[in-house]
Amino acid sequence: MRFLRLGFIAAMAMAFCGQQALAADATPPKIDAKVHAQAMMDAPPLVQAAGMKCDVSDAYLLGVSDDTVNGKKYKSSFYEIACGQGLGYIFKSTPGADPQFFDCLSLKMAADKAIADKQKPGNTCGLLPANAEPKNGLLPWLTEGGVNCGSVTKAAWLGASPTEKVAVYEAACSNGGGYVIVDPQPGSTKPLDVEPCYKADLAGVKCQLTTQDDISKQIVAYAANANQPNCTPSKGRWVVTDPADGNDFYEIGCSDGKNAFMIRTDSKGGFKEAIPCVRATRIAGGCTFADVNTGSTADNATYTKLAKQIGYEACPSVQKYQSYGTENGGPREIVELNCGATEGSFALVPTGSGQTGEYFNCVRATGRGLTCHLTPMDATYAKISQQIAARGKTTCKVSNGRDVGKDDKGVDYVDVACSPGDPQPELVLQYSKLPQETLAQATPCAQAPIQGACSLAGAGASAKK
Repeated sequence: MRFLRLGFIAAMAMAFCGQQALAADATPPKIDAKVHAQAMMDAPPLVQAAGMKCDVSDAYLLGVSDDTVNGKKYKSSFYEIACGQGLGYIFKSTPGADPQFFDCLSLKMAADKAIADKQKPGNTCGLLPANAEPKNGLLPWLTEGGVNCGSVTKAAWLGASPTEKVAVYEAACSNGGGYVIVDPQPGSTKPLDVEPCYKADLAGVKCQLTTQDDISKQIVAYAANANQPNCTPSKGRWVVTDPADGNDFYEIGCSDGKNAFMIRTDSKGGFKEAIPCVRATRIAGGCTFADVNTGSTADNATYTKLAKQIGYEACPSVQKYQSYGTENGGPREIVELNCGATEGSFALVPTGSGQTGEYFNCVRATGRGLTCHLTPMDATYAKISQQIAARGKTTCKVSNGRDVGKDDKGVDYVDVACSPGDPQPELVLQYSKLPQETLAQATPCAQAPIQGACSLAGAGASAKK
């Protein structure tokens, strides 16, 4: 979404020339009772006809001007209006032309900027008492968006999108929170949307009044019930929202600068669970406040035994491991096993009786949404190259690879790119279900058993994962 910024307001400054709108440093003139009464009759139906979401609570005619529309001359009327549930506006109504609305907050910002630049400020609202402090007009929208703001301490107009027909504002609240408000303009199909500043990127903007420290404090407060005795929360960031249930995920950094964890909350910020970073790697890229790529060693003996039980003979001794919790829809534990400088895989190890374990290399793991952190991908490429050579039919020094997927018989297909000088630029590999991690076939792309399997050749041998 492309937003027009404060420069947009300069274009409408001329629209108020000769009108009774206030200069930024002017004292409000006395309101003429008859003009006021007539405006209260004329303005509401004009605003309603324009499609503006505004229950006019007060209105005053600022003046009229001559305009030409399609070769015909008309009288344009300028009103200042106050709305019962949001910002006030300067409203221009011209017969035969689209109405124009200029909100009081953006007008004040433009005037304040002009004063700061030692230039003559443009006109603003303020003739009507309800518009004397424009930032207060954001409070009803915050309330409608489900935010308990207290009061608005600072406010800013962040921009407008003519294509989306929305205006975007920021509000800093007395309770410490900062929020972005996306307000639909006449003709827009968008609903009113209120998002905290840590989600400002969803609106395509960045908060200006709310600091990163303010954002961290707001997120850290959500972790009050996380019960992490070895962590004093010091910073936080929003990670992602689950579209299925509206739950939010946040990362919480600890004061030691080394440790972190994630929390899951409901859409209102209510705490639901704490998630260790080693089990959060599949949540939008995982933690960034802590390094979870070093692995653990405390239970090496246990995982060495489990590796042997599931048939992972190439791993006689686990050097380090990283557990990712249990698999979705199943009781087995997902764990990455590092068995040395040149050997490592993911494994699904049983957690109870009657379960069958599995293991698969780091390229095949990507097809399950998993990424190896303890074993370099080059080591996996070297191992696959050895598997291809061991079949004795062709050679391929693997430089890149991707998991294609399984068929209904459990055969796993992998696409690999070969280095320059190899007999084939690319091969499709088939791994049998049993015995595990057995390369059953390596086929040139021209004879690939499935369509769309090859896409790596030409991508460059350096395109390593």
